Amino acid sequence: MVTLGVMPREVDTTARLRRIADATLTVAREQGTRAVTLRAVAKELGGSTTLVTNYLKTRADLILNALDHADARWGEELEDALSRCAPADRLLETATWALFTRSDDMVPRALIIEILANATVEPEMAANLAIEAGKVRNQLLTAAEESGFRNPEAVAETVYLMVRGASFANIEDAAHWPEERALDAIRRVLDVAERV
Repeated sequence: MVTLGVMPREVDTTARLRRIADATLTVAREQGTRAVTLRAVAKELGGSTTLVTNYLKTRADLILNALDHADARWGEELEDALSRCAPADRLLETATWALFTRSDDMVPRALIIEILANATVEPEMAANLAIEAGKVRNQLLTAAEESGFRNPEAVAETVYLMVRGASFANIEDAAHWPEERALDAIRRVLDVAERV
């Protein structure tokens, strides 16, 4: 005689990784980036550490998963913004999107700063961040080309440095470097850059 047991539930891996990313960001937002651990994230999810370690094995994996999910959201937001602007305005729109804080953006930014601070002891995280930085540079280069700048590489590199610097300056001294002030500086640079 065969006894029928309860079939194990199928788990949607994508949905589970999204929940883990959300829990990671919650822990970072409420307790600080140093508090992000496998145990803390599992507690936030209301389960044991195996709830997390079945999908992500290390703290680095937790952080990279959270940043990957934030990056996917940012990509969707950028595509939406670019679909609504003229080609000549795409670089300014990309810079605007990169500068302005939406929803929970400060938490991933804080995680990025932690990765940079620990690059020598967590090189795999720094390497992943370098890949993401390359994607942002490529987005800016494409936008500079579409916007018709005569030297799109130089303009994109300048805007990249300004956006990255503005992100850190805003965290360091938000009163002196609000996003609008940084965007105004980028506008002034783009106004004098030659177009085709």
